[in-house]
Amino acid sequence: MNVRGRRGAAPADGTSAEYEAQAQRAFDALDPRWVAPDRAASLDVGLVRPVLALGSLAVLVALFVLAHRVQETEAAVSAALARAAGLSDAHHLGSVVLFSVQGNWTGYQVTLGCTVAFLIVPFFAGTAVLVSIRRVPVLRALAGLTTAITTVVAFNQLRLLTIALGMATWGPDAGYSYTHVFVGTTISTFGVVLAGVAYLGVLLRGTFTRAGAHHE
Repeated sequence: MNVRGRRGAAPADGTSAEYEAQAQRAFDALDPRWVAPDRAASLDVGLVRPVLALGSLAVLVALFVLAHRVQETEAAVSAALARAAGLSDAHHLGSVVLFSVQGNWTGYQVTLGCTVAFLIVPFFAGTAVLVSIRRVPVLRALAGLTTAITTVVAFNQLRLLTIALGMATWGPDAGYSYTHVFVGTTISTFGVVLAGVAYLGVLLRGTFTRAGAHHE
């Protein structure tokens, strides 16, 4: 039922004002926020928001306190992806990814600056602030944060895989220089920008549409 599409003709047995009022009530009834209990709204009670905000800040602290764990985890994932891409002997030792090129062992170390730690800080911090000041529903904030983190992690792993394949193709020195400085930076930048756009897209989804509909 398209309420707005039927507003053009008022019924013969009622005034235009009455019809508009009825149409507005029908429109409100069709709005999911009024039809049934909103799961997002149900999460806005009690300590849910403070816990989520503090949890986001706690994750930020943990990223740097447990930095070596983050590095080792990303190195393990990077080595697995390298094996899947054809570097069959790729493996990791701590935060170092090793593989052979023309019979010689080479590789790269996943330093803290090479991980997603610094890249996802703005998203955790932003989510903590937005949840604290009640600017967005809790579920939408979590969805936006999850989308952003997934995007950043995926592109960072793509960057590391590009470095590994570049070293295997053009040799350790030339391959690392080409892929790390030029291609790798481009991939990281694009990934962060895409994550930011996706994050805002999830947070603002439906905001302008609903606002416009209620003011027609």
